[in-house]
Amino acid sequence: MNLRKFAHFLAVVENRSFRKACEAVHLSQPALSRSLKSLEDELGIPLLDRAYGRIVPTAYSKPIVDHIRRMTAEARALEESVRRIKGLEEGEIGIGFGPFAAATALPSVMREMVSRYPKLRLRVEIANSGLLLELLSQDRLDLVVGDSRYSADPDEISVIQMSKQEIAMVTRRDHALARRAGRLTLADLKDQTTGAPTLPPDLLRSFKGHGLADFPTLTCDDMRVLAELAENTQLIALVPQLVVDELAGRNTLTVLRVSTPFDRYAYPCIMHTRGRTPGPAATLAIELVSGWFGVPRAKKRTG
Repeated sequence: MNLRKFAHFLAVVENRSFRKACEAVHLSQPALSRSLKSLEDELGIPLLDRAYGRIVPTAYSKPIVDHIRRMTAEARALEESVRRIKGLEEGEIGIGFGPFAAATALPSVMREMVSRYPKLRLRVEIANSGLLLELLSQDRLDLVVGDSRYSADPDEISVIQMSKQEIAMVTRRDHALARRAGRLTLADLKDQTTGAPTLPPDLLRSFKGHGLADFPTLTCDDMRVLAELAENTQLIALVPQLVVDELAGRNTLTVLRVSTPFDRYAYPCIMHTRGRTPGPAATLAIELVSGWFGVPRAKKRTG
């Protein structure tokens, strides 16, 4: 029994597909099958059920999976310790960027990391903060740059709060609401086509609580796609003001003046597993992200 067999089994559980698992661990299907059979024989328990083309972990598997994930995390911690000695030339880091951070800070941060350390292995995941926190909890990411309004277990996750960033409601200049005089209300957005990234649960509840049960009609975690749709359709999009500022030269979008009973800010933060010392690559990423957004005074929370 060795860590490789455990990694093979975990790959099948997480991918729910032999083909995808083979790609993940760089094995042929016969070789992967032999590895799993050998592990089942050594443990003396069935680990997987195969029926109707589906692969399902057996009831015996859950404690085994949990144990393997702990072992994998410990193995990664050992590897990271060795990398800290060698330096960033052989380092590796997985960073998750939420929609707001991906549209704003990501290009600058990655450009700086790649320029300084061209041999540093970087893996970037772009998704909403809820999904990224799942990957962080599974030790599949080292850092998440997301929205602090997504709930995270404070006993498990350390949060470094960044300065809040303004969000704008935008649409094309010839939209009917863009031509309305005076300030709009949320009621004016009813029956309109609206777009937004995956929003924190509390913000979604706020929209629904004020009569916008269908907000947004389009959910897309690519902010620049939302801005482009707002330029070319009747979509009203919720996007970072920074993205709007970048597109100002096109003169195609206008910011709607909408009175809302809640603030229109994103609350970016950096999240990492509590009790785990960030390695040199993670430390560099934290430094660059913090520099890009800025850190509010007396609001930094770390583990």
